[in-house]
Amino acid sequence: MSRNRVGVMKSLKFRKATVADVVPLSGLIQRTIRVSNAKDYDQKSIDMLCAIFEREPLTERIKSEAIFLCFAGANLVGTVGLKGDYLRSLFVDPAFQGQGLGKVLTARIEEEARQRAIPEMMLHSSLTAREFYAALGYEFVELQSYPEGPFVLMRKPLNVRP
Repeated sequence: MSRNRVGVMKSLKFRKATVADVVPLSGLIQRTIRVSNAKDYDQKSIDMLCAIFEREPLTERIKSEAIFLCFAGANLVGTVGLKGDYLRSLFVDPAFQGQGLGKVLTARIEEEARQRAIPEMMLHSSLTAREFYAALGYEFVELQSYPEGPFVLMRKPLNVRP
């Protein structure tokens, strides 16, 4: 692991999102969708996905889901959420991808699920992230089609502590 990567990983801070975070959070997610998903989704699909994370719908999500933010210093670099037994909206700033941050965020939300005694995590993966989740132990369930494009339903059993 490079020094820069180690330094970034050691400096990470996590906290729950609040409505006051909606503007930077929306920007992070939309930027990540536009950069990271461009090879697997057409422009119409990307625009539809970005619309899901506009300020108003994202504000409602912050009020109803457990959404965590990850900061490297003062910079918002990642986010992940939990709604019921679904891992939702894992996004890592494109400049920070490939450094292990997605793995850290996934572990963080899985621990939150274990604390809530959730026995199995589900998620809808983009085509882009399918291999990432498979490497973390998520299993393919089925390919699903939505107006925004195809997504992969995946699941992972969690070892819930008694």
